[in-house]
Amino acid sequence: SSTTGAGLWLAMGQEAEEASVFECVKNVRDLASVGNSPIKPGRVLRAACIGTASPNDEGIILDTVKTLVDLRSEQEYSGDMIKYNSSIFDEYDSLFYTVKKSKSGRPKALIPNNEATAPRTRHLLSVIDESIYKRGVFKKLSLKKKAKAALYLGVSMVRARKVFLDYINAAGLPLLNELILDYGGASIKAVLDVLADSSNHPVAFYCTAGKDRTGLVAMLVLSTLGVDDESIVNDYVISDSVYADLNDKDAMVGALQQQQLDPERFLRAPRSVMESTMRLLREEYGGPEAYLDKIGFGPDDRQRLRSALCD
Repeated sequence: SSTTGAGLWLAMGQEAEEASVFECVKNVRDLASVGNSPIKPGRVLRAACIGTASPNDEGIILDTVKTLVDLRSEQEYSGDMIKYNSSIFDEYDSLFYTVKKSKSGRPKALIPNNEATAPRTRHLLSVIDESIYKRGVFKKLSLKKKAKAALYLGVSMVRARKVFLDYINAAGLPLLNELILDYGGASIKAVLDVLADSSNHPVAFYCTAGKDRTGLVAMLVLSTLGVDDESIVNDYVISDSVYADLNDKDAMVGALQQQQLDPERFLRAPRSVMESTMRLLREEYGGPEAYLDKIGFGPDDRQRLRSALCD
């Protein structure tokens, strides 16, 4: 079925307004469909959460996807049984990872808890959660705001939370991407290791809407394979209407509750967000390759990735 799968995924990677083969799963496209992408069709897909799958969608996914990579936080995926009617996740063996932390408490490495034995596997590799927001934002707050937040923490969780949310809302999506790059390196390396192993293919990676966490991973994969910025940004903006398409007020945005966020800043996918993230990657880390070196996904790993996706 891999040939049909390849043709099918490529068809889904065409213009966003063309009909998708999926009835319910949103924002699905093959990374081969991105302009100037060297990736072979049918190897790796990006999507919104596949928990929304209809029975027909489930059939397509089971026929064409061997491995799932779930970028959502534990808070999100632990609610799947209640939130979604689909039984798609039952068809994949869930592989959980233990986070090894450095002395400073940062995630240093993710170690799989067991070997994947089933024919189909779902890797649970959260790239950001609320604890990372708290830590990352607290570090950025002015001394005055830090004192205020600390004071509130002793008195009222709601008021302390407001200090953080005000900062997050003012900073918008570039902050989300900045925190993922800063704190999510161990998870990103684990995701890339899954993609670089051709025995896992075809792979689909997703978050809630397939927009930001998924978009960041897609950007890192594409840029390290030499795809130009313009093509990567064009791929990101295809996700601009996904929250409207999902029409789910409970759908999380980058592991945060949608109701607490400015919809104009968080629910869309403007070019400026991906442009500023790629600029940050160059200015702060020296570019995608230097960033991947920093997180432990070195030149040999990148060659494995290229072979698995492009040869």
